[in-house]
Amino acid sequence: MDYEIVTLEEKIVAGISARANNMAPDMGAVIGGLWNRFYNEGIWVGIPGKVNEKALGIYTDYADDEKADYTVMVGCETSEQPRGEAYAIRRIPAGSYAKFVVRGDMVQAVAAAWQEIWQMNLPRAFRCDFEEYQNGPGENGEIHIYVGLAEAGGAKIESRCGILCGECGYREQMNCGGCVHIEKPFWGDGCPVKDCCEEKGYVHCGQCESFPCDLLNGFAYDENQGDDGKRIEQCKRWRDGR
Repeated sequence: MDYEIVTLEEKIVAGISARANNMAPDMGAVIGGLWNRFYNEGIWVGIPGKVNEKALGIYTDYADDEKADYTVMVGCETSEQPRGEAYAIRRIPAGSYAKFVVRGDMVQAVAAAWQEIWQMNLPRAFRCDFEEYQNGPGENGEIHIYVGLAEAGGAKIESRCGILCGECGYREQMNCGGCVHIEKPFWGDGCPVKDCCEEKGYVHCGQCESFPCDLLNGFAYDENQGDDGKRIEQCKRWRDGR
């Protein structure tokens, strides 16, 4: 299942919420009930300060366990937090997300996509994942699913090859956000490691079945620019969730 890595700013969301569990027999009724209330009880229309008309389905407060309880919320992004207690409020944290684009039935297509996502080897943060519905209520549409990606070793995954960007002396000097967040590196027109990783749809090289490949080894042990394999070891830590 294809995806791209994107960096999002923090979003404030107002709506309604409930606790759910993927293993519970009433999971579909709980989530479906929220959506029914959202559209049919005037909640979607009444949320003040909406940034746009897109509905969001948000999943927070859960652990790295498919059987754990979590909070599900249905709402809209707002320009500021509404006052009072009429709405549940969540903040979608800034950071890196894997973005999936799903088209089709707004219930069946999303459910099928999540089944695939749960089986993928993504470095998930399990802080906040969400769906963004590009169309209004209806059977068919386009849905963007954003899966929050983990930080590793106290630092965000900002490179494809395993370099810790926070330790790079050129970061501030060149205003570099790390190759995960930029179109091309500051040192040239492109990086073959970055290009290879992104073409395969991986967050970092450690997710690849060919890891560590000759290309990555060539960079890691280069006489002038290498780091004696430190980046390879870092990719292993990211791969193993450390």
